Amino acid sequence: MKKQFEVPKRKQPVWKHVSKLLKRIYKKPEIVNLNDSLPQKAIFVANHCAMNGPLVYALHLPVFHITWGAHQMMGNYKMRFHYLRDVYFIQKRGMKKFWASILASFEAAFSIFFYRGIKTMPTFTDGRMVSTIKNSITCLDNDVSVLIFPEDSSEGYHEILTAFFSGFVSLAERYHKTHGEHAEVYPMYYSQTHNKLVIGKPQTLAHFPEMNRRQIAEEFRKIVNSLYTEHICSGEANA
Repeated sequence: MKKQFEVPKRKQPVWKHVSKLLKRIYKKPEIVNLNDSLPQKAIFVANHCAMNGPLVYALHLPVFHITWGAHQMMGNYKMRFHYLRDVYFIQKRGMKKFWASILASFEAAFSIFFYRGIKTMPTFTDGRMVSTIKNSITCLDNDVSVLIFPEDSSEGYHEILTAFFSGFVSLAERYHKTHGEHAEVYPMYYSQTHNKLVIGKPQTLAHFPEMNRRQIAEEFRKIVNSLYTEHICSGEANA
């Protein structure tokens, strides 16, 4: 029998203690919020910043949220190992197979606990994605926000994001269809180099009339990049 989805609870005693230790490693970034306040229910779209982004957002974003992540990292050890070695370390980070294998064998052993701690919701590239969107809407209905990293990192992670996948647009569309109202989508950018996190103003699908999913995703890519160029590295040219 398929296990029924349960919305993550805000009180997580084990993660609470683990997160205190992690905050000593992942220092709180300067948070620049371009909004007067943040809602408890929203879709957040952000850059991944390699392995650092998901943990930094989980530790320091002042909104309780679940995080979309590759389903392989929520699977068994073998699935995690092959994803880490073949996709993350070799494909995205450009490492040699020998060193990638060593690192993957180590990280695959404990990474599952971090993925559970940051309340990862597995994503897919097939029909199972329907469940991801359905469960994400259940979270939104229970005032739990959804954090999504839509950047195409198949050739590595970049400061200036080169392409966005449109999964978050599908989520926003489905929410609008089932609720008759638009979900707010907040763009964000985290820079490890500058230890700075910028939260932009919300957009909804209503801001992009007559555009398809791919075009809307592209507009959000430009918005997220602008947070980096205008609010993080804007003063470097004059430094």
